[in-house]
Amino acid sequence: MKGYCFSLFLAFSLFAGCNKAEVATTAKAVEEQAISLDVMEEPAPQAEMHALANVQAAVDPKSPLTTTTSQNKKIIRSGNIAVESKAIGKSKQAMDALLKRYGGYYEQETLSSSGSYSNYSLIARIPATHLDQFLKDIEKGGDKLTERSLRSEDVSLQYFDSESRLKSKRAYLERYQQMVSQAKSVKDLLEIQEQIRQLQEEIDSQESVMRSLKDQIAYSSLSIQLFEYQANLPIGSQNFWIQLKEAFADGWLFIGEVFLFVLRLWPFILLATVVLFAWRSYKRRKK
Repeated sequence: MKGYCFSLFLAFSLFAGCNKAEVATTAKAVEEQAISLDVMEEPAPQAEMHALANVQAAVDPKSPLTTTTSQNKKIIRSGNIAVESKAIGKSKQAMDALLKRYGGYYEQETLSSSGSYSNYSLIARIPATHLDQFLKDIEKGGDKLTERSLRSEDVSLQYFDSESRLKSKRAYLERYQQMVSQAKSVKDLLEIQEQIRQLQEEIDSQESVMRSLKDQIAYSSLSIQLFEYQANLPIGSQNFWIQLKEAFADGWLFIGEVFLFVLRLWPFILLATVVLFAWRSYKRRKK
């Protein structure tokens, strides 16, 4: 009887051991499968995405991955142009109308003139999508484009980093705001409010950076020098009237300078008047 019980106990132990081994093996397999699924579902880092996009672009330029990555680029475009005009007034009016048609505006406008030379120094903000067409229309006009330079700056990394930081700070702010009602003491409440204040200041600063980036991305800055030389004007009556106008201006300028010079000599004039008056009085008394 004892031998039978021992045999039954031994068989039961072997069966239980086999079940434990099988359960452990199954659990390990499930765990490995879960890990592999997590690795497969984990998003690729941004650098790997760019590298994959470059490889895909070499194989298939029309690949959706390549298109998506290029669309996510945040580019700031700016430039400088110089335009020589023969009638600066008409050229300025035409440029005003062209800028208005494309939804742009002048951020700065300065006019300087020195007789034979007139110049408009302009800083125009133009929607980035219309910048190239705006430049083409200027080149097609009657004026001469003497200088043109364009720059492009990729701010994608800064843009998405600021966007990510802003989302994170807003999430923290929301959590701290929820903790206000859960404060158990005045000290805890003050500490929470201080954290909220600091987070709000950081969020305001980050939002200002984002607004500036979005504005620079959406509107390109174009520095424009619109100028006119006297030599560009036609010879004839128009040139004569311009010279006549300049002659009157120079004459008034000369009169003003003479008047100021005489005004500076008032002490000597006053002294000479007193001396002359005294001399005449002396002559009369002597007679």
